[in-house]
Amino acid sequence: MFALTISTILTSAADSLNPIAITQQFVLQGMVKKPKHIWFFILATGITNLIGGFLAYFGLVNVIGRFFAEIMSNHAQTIFTAELILGIAFLIAVCYLIQNAKIKTLQKQIASTCSSDEEKEREEAVGKIKSVSPAALTVLGIGATISELATALPYFAFLAILFSQPLTFLEVSFLLILYNLIYMSPLMVLYFVYTKAQDKFDALYLLIKKQITRFSHVAAPTLVGLVGVVLVAHSVSLLLA
Repeated sequence: MFALTISTILTSAADSLNPIAITQQFVLQGMVKKPKHIWFFILATGITNLIGGFLAYFGLVNVIGRFFAEIMSNHAQTIFTAELILGIAFLIAVCYLIQNAKIKTLQKQIASTCSSDEEKEREEAVGKIKSVSPAALTVLGIGATISELATALPYFAFLAILFSQPLTFLEVSFLLILYNLIYMSPLMVLYFVYTKAQDKFDALYLLIKKQITRFSHVAAPTLVGLVGVVLVAHSVSLLLA
């Protein structure tokens, strides 16, 4: 058990140095209404990773995989049709985003002729950036962790070690919880660093926000449009196959 614990610490420490998760939290910390709300993201990543470990160890991943494979074989036509409709909806959303961007640009031009108070503009920008809710943080944490599970090599190495040992449920639970506590530790440290120097971080976030805003009117429609095109192309190719 001692050797397993050491292996758990080493593999989780390697897995915790995840630049994607750390970057995501760094950005999200500047978008929460209250600093403590970032815990919804941190805990969502750790708990999702923990659940993934339990599912993999006890073979439930294969059961879930067979379930979805059966759904695809019996309802493929319906699923691909829904995918096509969703793709079209994304393309329609592109038109809305472009039109909305034009309206906002016009509103800013009108506002600039009425007032040039920079302090008021700064306060509005800060108010807009603090807009990510706890529910959204939870969903982002879950989604980010699921998307990374397929490439989490240290986690798979850790699970392979567990598979090779006859362990009780309590032992597996202890090792999985330990792994994911260490996995979350850099995110926890980042949170505490942020709370100690929030003013400096917020100034940086405001600068980033301004730069993103400059390109958002192009980036958002482009991204949504690409997703729509991919969904439509994929669904049509399968429906016509």
